[in-house]
Amino acid sequence: MKAINKTWLLLGALGLVLVVSPASRAQTNSNNATVNLNAKLSESLTVVAGPATVNFTPLAANGPTAGDNPVTITTTWALLKTRGTVKLYAYFASGNALTDGGGDNIPVANVTGSVNGGAATAFTGAQPFGGATGLLVFSQTLSGAGAWNSSHGPDTIGMTINTAGLALPAATYTGVLNVQAQAL
Repeated sequence: MKAINKTWLLLGALGLVLVVSPASRAQTNSNNATVNLNAKLSESLTVVAGPATVNFTPLAANGPTAGDNPVTITTTWALLKTRGTVKLYAYFASGNALTDGGGDNIPVANVTGSVNGGAATAFTGAQPFGGATGLLVFSQTLSGAGAWNSSHGPDTIGMTINTAGLALPAATYTGVLNVQAQAL
């Protein structure tokens, strides 16, 4: 009888455990919702140059005069990987760098630029933007990680005007230096 009581006691305890324990349930997962993402980085090539004005005061009557400040330039780009080179040019729109508006001119050949402290070079080199000749400031080959989204500079151009042999009258001479980059 003791064995029967033990059996009933054991069955009762097992039943109690089944009633008190929560029923095990199978896991349920939802569907997989997706969201498409689009981001476009547009191709850009930007040049920032300053100061707004370089003064050559007083302009020597028959010799060289350095500008009061160098032109400082920063070039920034985000380009397609098909581009291989970035070039920066400084140039004048015509063969005269400065004029008094009355027919007296300072030719481009009489203006030199010293790029990043290097040798002074006349603005007489080829440039791709039309107008007169110019000066290549830098040429950078694009290769390797990060090359197509980068910047160059600051670069500087120290400018000098040489009036020797021009026999200019006293006047105010003005001109515009163009600074433009090209990605090839």
